Amino acid sequence: VALAVEMPSCEGDTAAHCIGEGADLSPEGIDACLQALGADQRSAACNTYLALMGACDADIGRGGVCHSANMDGEAMPCLIQRVKPEQLSAACQAALPAQEAASGLSKFWADGKRELTKAEVAQLDEEDEDTYSRWIKRKKGKKSEKDKEREYAVRTQKKAQATKAISAAAAEAAFDALRSGADTDGALAAATDAVNVAMKAELDGDMTGTLKPFSKSEIASMAKTAVKEATAKKVELEYTAQMKEPARVPVAMRSWGVTRPGIKSEWMVRQPRWRMEQHIQPSIINAI
Repeated sequence: VALAVEMPSCEGDTAAHCIGEGADLSPEGIDACLQALGADQRSAACNTYLALMGACDADIGRGGVCHSANMDGEAMPCLIQRVKPEQLSAACQAALPAQEAASGLSKFWADGKRELTKAEVAQLDEEDEDTYSRWIKRKKGKKSEKDKEREYAVRTQKKAQATKAISAAAAEAAFDALRSGADTDGALAAATDAVNVAMKAELDGDMTGTLKPFSKSEIASMAKTAVKEATAKKVELEYTAQMKEPARVPVAMRSWGVTRPGIKSEWMVRQPRWRMEQHIQPSIINAI
């Protein structure tokens, strides 16, 4: 849900009461001046600002999630907009100002500009309706080359992001299928199902209508690629697990420096075969 909130500030109170001839303009002096005014004389925005700065001292101090922003004079945007409430201390969360749900175009265009339904248009105020009408007129009018390039860039980016998410879901489904004992065809079927499910989720989540359904060939290609990646991942994991297992080497061969099946020791590489056959059966040597 899109939210709108005015950033708390004491700028107006500072200008009205704490700046003048002989005033202490240091941060400490201005803070002392604002505190001396009392809650009744300060604006609501200033009271909220001071309450937040006090309650969120740990969050804006050294090591806090908004320390760097505070050093840049952007403590409020950081605390209220940039970080999630759960990233803040309990005291800071409790002091956060109430946020009102956005309305009008701010609400309907939160995920990007798009055409509204008649019911949504009916909820717009006069200013938003005028803005929307002008946008519709530009959208349906003759597009300039710059507009075309912008739309193409947006479509390309949307499709790339969707492809990445869909491919990841397909690869995971294919790997789970292979790990459960399915053959390549079974893994391909699982990957294809995952592609279709993930694609529907991406299309449903695109409120702008920019993203279009993928073609059958694109779906098949993503599924096949997912199976290849899943197969490679499975082989790699099995190989890693095998390398961690104790070497199964006959005792007679260990004395010759053999540590893993299929790998000759340096000594064996240097010896003629007839000498090794004096100590090891030919069938064992051939297996190395």
